[in-house]
Amino acid sequence: MTNDFLKQDIFFFVTTIAVIILTLLVSILIIYFIKISRDVKYLLTKARTGADIIADDMSDLRDNIKAEGFKLKYLFRFLSRLKKKR
Repeated sequence: MTNDFLKQDIFFFVTTIAVIILTLLVSILIIYFIKISRDVKYLLTKARTGADIIADDMSDLRDNIKAEGFKLKYLFRFLSRLKKKR
């Protein structure tokens, strides 16, 4: 009878330690996931901003070509704007 209670105590002790370790590992993973998701959000914001700037420049280039026809100066102006914004 005492042997059975000892086995139960050992089982519950080992299970408690395992649950604590598992909880710590999951908490660490959640913290890393939050940090990574913040970095991804920052990168997506930067990419979206850059894409908007390029789209505006392309729109200006297209408007200039429609208004006055294709001239190399518009292409060079567009490329120089892209270079400056980096």
